[in-house]
Amino acid sequence: MKSETYNYLYKLIESLPVVSSHEHHFPDEFHKGLTLERLFENSYLCTIAGSTGKTSLPSRDFLASGRGRIRGYPIPIEDPERREEFLGNCRYNSYFVWLEKSLQHIYQFDEKIMPENWDQISRCIAQKHANDRIHLDILREVAGYRRVVLDPFWNYGSDLGHPEFFSPTMRTDMFVTSFHPEAPDHDGNTPFILYPEAPTENFDDYLDFIEDLFTQWHNTGAVAMKSASAYDRSLRYGESDRKIAGKVFYQPPSKVSQAEQIAYEDFMFNWFCRLCAKFDVPFQIHTGLGKLSGSRPIFLEPVILRYPEVHFVLFHAGYPWYDEMAGLLHNHSNISVDMVWVPIISTTGAVLALHEFIEVAHSGDLIGWGGDAFTSEESFGALLAWRYVVARVLSEKVDDGYLNLAEAETLVHKLMYANVAKRYRLDVS
Repeated sequence: MKSETYNYLYKLIESLPVVSSHEHHFPDEFHKGLTLERLFENSYLCTIAGSTGKTSLPSRDFLASGRGRIRGYPIPIEDPERREEFLGNCRYNSYFVWLEKSLQHIYQFDEKIMPENWDQISRCIAQKHANDRIHLDILREVAGYRRVVLDPFWNYGSDLGHPEFFSPTMRTDMFVTSFHPEAPDHDGNTPFILYPEAPTENFDDYLDFIEDLFTQWHNTGAVAMKSASAYDRSLRYGESDRKIAGKVFYQPPSKVSQAEQIAYEDFMFNWFCRLCAKFDVPFQIHTGLGKLSGSRPIFLEPVILRYPEVHFVLFHAGYPWYDEMAGLLHNHSNISVDMVWVPIISTTGAVLALHEFIEVAHSGDLIGWGGDAFTSEESFGALLAWRYVVARVLSEKVDDGYLNLAEAETLVHKLMYANVAKRYRLDVS
């Protein structure tokens, strides 16, 4: 049974605006004609159903057309038995629970999603999304989002044509991983195909081209750098060696050893750290749940020490190693932790992690959150999970005497919008 403190704090949380540090929200065209199965296919449920461990690349042509599925696993559409099997496989998972709660709220139904009501719910979704602006209305009016830091990995630097709402990141992945057109990153991106004008004869000219490109993005509204290279390699980034990187540049992968490739990636990542310092923007780093054994946040400590002038925002609480994240947060002043994605990965894990982060952080300003979703429905579900986590953790701390109610109220404002707005210099007035 929830305490009076929980109920009071939850009502406060519901009344507040929301600022998200990280979403992959798809362009307007994608959301037209959204259905239940297409929503499931483009949610984190596909990683359970398909057992792939990561998402797949949405093509630029696909996103322009708004057709088909993006994330790689076909959800059963017609067969009631396969629908039953699908729902049975995921019903108790946090991804499904919070997405279902979101759909119940948005589309005004109380029953659980079942094969028997699947088509009816799907028709309701499709009818609402006949309005090509409804995906933004859900974020703004239903969920209360005011600003979103956007990571469109299919179109680096884009604000989806909505600069008043989306502030893009400057993603580094393909520039770190891809040294040749035949060496794409985990999303299938390579700068040599997406930017055919990029110099290929001289490494210094290529670096100048990248800096000009990132400068353009920064000058037109990008508010952070972002690395998800934990899906490509270990977070153990060594010292940079420009000479080796220059030799690897634009060599066919068959002529590059694994050690040389790692040296190239190390150089490029360090180069982006220095560029981040030049722009004076945070560097968002994916930790945990990538290539799992190499994604532990503690592996980043040498980088954190190497660049004290850079503020690193370590994503996903390092899940499942949130205790390591707490240690880094305790020892280093140039990092903050972001709870993005964690409440829908494991709601219980998010509760335990937030308790710990509040206790070890130098300031309540060092904890952020984002939904990390592709659709408004899943973003709202992620928000519902975050509201629950914040209300539960803070009410427990008040009821246990660790905080008083005024302190908890201050943290509520910081955790729901103020910390992210401040970190990325976003105007949410």
